[in-house]
Amino acid sequence: MAKSFLPLLALAALVLAPPAIAAAPGFTKLTLDSFFYAEGAAIADFTSDGLADVAAGPRIFAGPDFKTSRVYRSPHAFDRLSYSNNFLTFHDDFNRDGRPDILVIGWPGKEAFWFENPGPDRPGDWPQHLAYGNVDTESPGFADVDRDGSLDLVAGSGGRLGYMTRNPRDPQAPWTFHPITPPGQWQRYTHGVGLGDLNGDGRADLLEANGWWEQPASLAGDPVWTFHAQSFGPGGAQMYAYDVNGDSRADVVTSLAAHGYGLSWFEQIAGANGAIAWREHAITSAVPAEKLHGVQFSQPHAVMLVDMDGDGLKDLVTGKRHWAHGDKGDPEPTAPAVLYWFKLTRGPAGVTFTPHLIDDDSGVGCQFPVADLNADGRPDLAIANKRGVFVFLQGNR
Repeated sequence: MAKSFLPLLALAALVLAPPAIAAAPGFTKLTLDSFFYAEGAAIADFTSDGLADVAAGPRIFAGPDFKTSRVYRSPHAFDRLSYSNNFLTFHDDFNRDGRPDILVIGWPGKEAFWFENPGPDRPGDWPQHLAYGNVDTESPGFADVDRDGSLDLVAGSGGRLGYMTRNPRDPQAPWTFHPITPPGQWQRYTHGVGLGDLNGDGRADLLEANGWWEQPASLAGDPVWTFHAQSFGPGGAQMYAYDVNGDSRADVVTSLAAHGYGLSWFEQIAGANGAIAWREHAITSAVPAEKLHGVQFSQPHAVMLVDMDGDGLKDLVTGKRHWAHGDKGDPEPTAPAVLYWFKLTRGPAGVTFTPHLIDDDSGVGCQFPVADLNADGRPDLAIANKRGVFVFLQGNR
């Protein structure tokens, strides 16, 4: 697959003598399947039994032990040296019948479909509906852009960035693309897209590798949003707006290069004449041979920002996408497929993201969900990628 370019370069001081990695917080790994089905997964109660399930590729693995599964669409396992037709997976109740449906983002630049959940007593494939016919970018998001209460698909299409909305009166109708940029260089393999309120006006802005697009007060007529240029690296994975240091300003958290190295948070600071400026703080280094806190890995192609330890602060969860372009196409194809969470701590000396190794034989894909799978109040993970389908149940804190 073609590699893309694109997501602030004012590097903070790097720690040259890192401490040892903190101990893992106790995760139990479950291998649900060893086949390569997809690069993304979803967590919801798809079987209507009150328990959380995992959807990965064509299969739904039933909780609480995930030992049984059913096929909800025509099954297909893929060659690990190639690619799947399922890069990301989300869920929502699209037809409002009380059951979660499944949204599959296929190959970049091709269709996205949603699969209608017919209920647990209906065997066979779920009905398939076209969501949108051309979904570009490799890290689309699923969030409410226009504040109408429905989740939208945040992505590119036809050389522009924007979002796709569904028809509330006809859930089976194809979705509508609302471009927020003029035509540009964005294409199917563009990396690094996100959504969040950066300027504190209550409206979600669109983040991308080259800067951010400020949402206007009105979206009527699909206006072009105001662009603020800023480099967030050459192009990573999902991007987030979050107040990392507690100063009431939204910062940006992202990986720098989906097929390279580096995780950073970009501190929002006051610029000249009231403008927003940025200061970069490295979490892992963009320099291949350099380790921060004893950690370095390549290809952080999927990133989640979520409170993993219940302390009220959002932590960073990511890892190495194993064989993103096969066994020879990227840096360190034979390196361990690591999965980490980085604990956010605020202190007198500033902010730290302390790495905790979850696993070294799974990694990430292009997207993964974090949710409570076993109803114990702790967030768990589901991973689908070229190494298989996995669940990580969090134990002690």
